[in-house]
Amino acid sequence: MAVDRRRICHKKDRLRQLRVFCRVAQMGSFARAAEVLDLTQPAVSLQVRELEHEMEAILFNRTGRGLSLSPAGERLYKLAEPLVRGMDGVSAEYVKEIGDITSRRIHFGASPAIAAFIVPAHLCQFQALYPAMQLQVRTCLVSEGVQRLLDVELEFVIGENEPAVRNRQDIQYHHVAYYDYVLITAPDHPLAGRETVSLEEIAAYPAVVPPPGMGNRQREDTGAQRFGFEWNIAIEVGRWGVIKRYVEQGLGASIVPSFCISENDELSTVPLEDSLPVHSYGVITRRGQLLTSATSRLIQLMAPDYPAQDRDGPCRRSAGT
Repeated sequence: MAVDRRRICHKKDRLRQLRVFCRVAQMGSFARAAEVLDLTQPAVSLQVRELEHEMEAILFNRTGRGLSLSPAGERLYKLAEPLVRGMDGVSAEYVKEIGDITSRRIHFGASPAIAAFIVPAHLCQFQALYPAMQLQVRTCLVSEGVQRLLDVELEFVIGENEPAVRNRQDIQYHHVAYYDYVLITAPDHPLAGRETVSLEEIAAYPAVVPPPGMGNRQREDTGAQRFGFEWNIAIEVGRWGVIKRYVEQGLGASIVPSFCISENDELSTVPLEDSLPVHSYGVITRRGQLLTSATSRLIQLMAPDYPAQDRDGPCRRSAGT
C-alpha cells in the first residue's frame, strides 16, 4: 500500500510523535519513556500507535518478552533521532541564553545544616564566575523545599536524602556526598577521646539536643527521638552551630552531622558509624526542568556529576514494557 506523503508532511504534531517514538526506542519501554517525558503510559502508547497508523508501518515488535524496534522502526529512528535531538537542543540553548540575559537572580532552597556548612564554599566559587548574579537562599526543611520547588518558587533544593524525595516521579535527586553523625563533647567530658561509644553510654549523660522539626526530621519528632533512643536532655536549642557552642561550654554532649565539624571547634568527636546509619545529601530539581547556564553551573559546583546525560541508544533487545 502506498503511503500518503501529504498526510505525513502536514501532520501538525509530528515532532511530538517522533520525540515520543525516539524516547521509547531509547528506553526500550513505554513505562520508562513515560516517566522521562512526564506523560502517562497510555498517552505514550497513543502517540506511537498514531505514528504507526500514519506511517502505515509497524515500528516496534511487541512480544511477551518485551519491546524491540522493527526493521521499519530502525530506519525511522536513524532518520528521526538527529532531528529530535537538534530541535530539543535549540529549545534548551534558547532558554539558557534568554535566561542569562533576563535573569540576574537565582532562588534555591537548602536545609539549615547544608545552608550553614556546605553551601558557603560553593557560593564563593560561583561569585567568582558570576559576580553580578544575586543569590537568594531559602532555608527550609527538605519536604518544604520540594513543595516550593514544585510550586516554581525555587529553582532547585539542596538537602538530605529523606523520604520526601524518594520514589517521586516529578522530581530528580542528584547525589552529592555521604556523611556520618558523630558524638561531640567538651574536651574534659568522660566520653571524650574514645574511639567508639554506644548509644546506651551516651544516654547516661546530659545532652544538648535539637528541637522538633530541625534538620531533615518532621516537626513532630522530638530531639529525644531523633536517633531512636531516649536522651538525658539537659538543653534543647536550635541550629548545629549553636549546639556546638553549648557543648564547648560543657553544658552537655550532642550528636551532629560530621560536616558540621571544623578544625577550629574546641570539641572532642567520637565516630558513631557502628551505631547510626550513613546519610547523604544532594541536589533536587523538577523533572523536565530547563535551567539557565548560570543555575546549571551553580548546581555543577555543588554536584559535579550533574547533569547525568542520557546517552542510551535505541533498544536492540527485548525489554519489559
